[in-house]
Amino acid sequence: MSSVIKVNACVYSRIGYGRTNNTNSFYINGKFTSEQHIENVQASMENRGVEYLFAVSDNMVYDYPEQEVSTSILKEVGKFHEKITVNGGDINSKIKELESRVNDTERLITSFLEMNRVPETYPEWNLGFSGLLLSEGQLVAVTSGNGRIFMMRDGRFKPLASDVSRAKREIDNKVLGNEEENDTDIILPGEEEKGSAVVSDVYNIVEGDSFLLLSNGLYETLGEEKIEDILALRSDSTYIAHRLVDEAMKRKTEGDLTALVVQVEKVLNQGKVKRQTSQTQQRIQPKQDVRAKVQRLNKAPAITYKYNRRKTNKYQSSILVGMVFVSVLIMFGIIFFIITSLMNTGKENFKSPTPTPPTTSTTPTGTPDVTPTEDPVETEIPVETPTPTPTPQTGADVREHVVKSGDSLSSITRTYYGDTSLVNALCKYNNITDPNKITQGQVIKIPPKDVLKAQ
Repeated sequence: MSSVIKVNACVYSRIGYGRTNNTNSFYINGKFTSEQHIENVQASMENRGVEYLFAVSDNMVYDYPEQEVSTSILKEVGKFHEKITVNGGDINSKIKELESRVNDTERLITSFLEMNRVPETYPEWNLGFSGLLLSEGQLVAVTSGNGRIFMMRDGRFKPLASDVSRAKREIDNKVLGNEEENDTDIILPGEEEKGSAVVSDVYNIVEGDSFLLLSNGLYETLGEEKIEDILALRSDSTYIAHRLVDEAMKRKTEGDLTALVVQVEKVLNQGKVKRQTSQTQQRIQPKQDVRAKVQRLNKAPAITYKYNRRKTNKYQSSILVGMVFVSVLIMFGIIFFIITSLMNTGKENFKSPTPTPPTTSTTPTGTPDVTPTEDPVETEIPVETPTPTPTPQTGADVREHVVKSGDSLSSITRTYYGDTSLVNALCKYNNITDPNKITQGQVIKIPPKDVLKAQ
């Protein structure tokens, strides 16, 4: 039974903090392929077909022209996809060949690293691959190294081709080989170590299935619980891929980040193909099926992608612009408040203080002496009213004035003598060098006016 599958897929890849180039690569059904050295890239597709191949890899490229060495898992995946599109075959044979290509590429890159004596602590050793094959209504996954694939079906989160599958396979191999424990030192041709690739079980595709292929940097930053929460969101693949990478970027991870989300929107079962009555038509039918598959692959709509090296996504830009705008408003508000305060302070300093009625003092003769309470300068005096003169004072009548806030020598002489021209004489009497520098609480001696003029 063949099935036409409608899928939508999106990949989002960003370079990690402090790294010179993005070591992640991805493959979307042959329509979009990203090698390394691309900092930020996003691509998406929506298509109908019977077969799809998706992959994400990390450090699975080795290119040294001076050594005449160049190998890439994406090139091998592309060759494999072209081969199965033309030749067909069942899903088990297809995944075995993909597993073989992944193991061969991993062994080749590892041997190059060993020959060049690259320290094991270098990031070049962090090899990883994850691939997903959807074919004829079935799916199977393969991982290697640090590669990981997760499936969300009916609200259940499940890893595909994980270490559990590898352990189960090794246990089965040991159980089957218990009878030949004595021959473990003998390795027959074809029984060499296959590699670290792990193949999942074969599943039937169900509408609503979601798959996530991600890099090791993204997995280590978020963890399975956070990844499960985001993958469970009822949203399209574009939003989920962007959300995964955005959450990881907030935590400033040093690893490169790549998330490839694949969602199965619909599965259309075509049923069995009717048998042809003619033997000639039976012989031609397989070729027609292959030609039809190739035509469907070529007529698939072009993929839409966004590529940006320096700019962040639009959500981050909007938040940044808003924060800058609010900061500018706050800064202008602070400056306005400071200028207003300075202007009010200047006005208060230039404004003459209103004199307060002095307290009644007793002269040595027992006669109460009341100081003037009116300011002859500030009070409007009718023309016909004579200007009041201060009370005559004896030479022994020396009073003291405690400087208050807003007092000046001009206001003090005007209060006690009714004449501001005696400021210099009062300064001389009190040994004040600068009439503009008097402090609150300072005691100013107030002698009689004739004593002040006579000095």
